[in-house]
Parts: sequence; C-alpha cells; structure tokens
Amino acid sequence: MVVDSTDGVLDGFVRVAHRIVWCTLATVDGRGRPRSRVVHPVWERTSDGLTGWVYTRPASPKIAHLRRTPYVSCSYWDPQQEVAVAECAADVTDDPAVREHVWALATGLPEPLGFDPRIMGVTDVTDPGVVILRLTPWRLATGGAVWRRSTAA
Repeated sequence: MVVDSTDGVLDGFVRVAHRIVWCTLATVDGRGRPRSRVVHPVWERTSDGLTGWVYTRPASPKIAHLRRTPYVSCSYWDPQQEVAVAECAADVTDDPAVREHVWALATGLPEPLGFDPRIMGVTDVTDPGVVILRLTPWRLATGGAVWRRSTAA
C-alpha cells in the first residue's frame, strides 16, 4: 500500500526505529559498490516530515562515500520480523546550532535510544572529532505501508 500522506507511517517508522535503536546504513563506495555498517540514528519529526541524525567521524569511509553519492538506505529489523526502511538524502552538517540541537536531543532521550556523545571519545558539542550526518527521507516503509515525500529529495 503506497500513501502520500503521513497516515501514521512516519509515526510507525519512528516507533520501530526508536525501539530497535541500531540500523544498518548502506552507502555506495567510489566503485559503485554497496557498503553497510551499523549506526545509531535518532529520528525527529519536523514540519516537513522526518529528519534523522547520526554522529560519525569526519574521516570515516561513509563521509567519503557521501561526497560522491549523497544517499543512504537505513534498515531496521528485529526477530519478530518488524521492519522499517528509510531511503534518504544525506549531508554532513557542522553548523553550531545543529550540533547543539542534536547533542541535546541525544542526551535528552532515555537509553538505549538516548546516549552521551562523549562515548565516542569527544569532549563536548564543539569537538571536531565528530560531525553530524543529517538524513532526509524521501521514502519510508514500515508495517506494509509506504510513505513518499511529495517532492523527492
């Protein structure tokens, strides 16, 4: 079933993603091959849909991949066969206001979804040892329903 409105798909996606917490994030490397790794996104409802936030290292392979192909696929799965998938445009942001916002978001949520970013070895919100990856979905799927952004990224 494909829907073009929220119809609960965004809320359903966030419910699954925040319960499972860790997802497989796939990028495309410089040779056009898929590359997957496990990451810990935090998703936030916004006025235009949904935004995901991921802390990462500035020199990580995913950052190099995104310079060439700025898209990712995020997949959540659990043993009860509940699945949530987000296909997203991805960009790195180092804006100080965004860094403050995402730090507060990550530290303000209960564990295991919430966490202290200092576990990555950084000292504070301004530490250049991490950057923030912003995920902007153009397609979400969960519970048999699909949501597509009306103006695809």
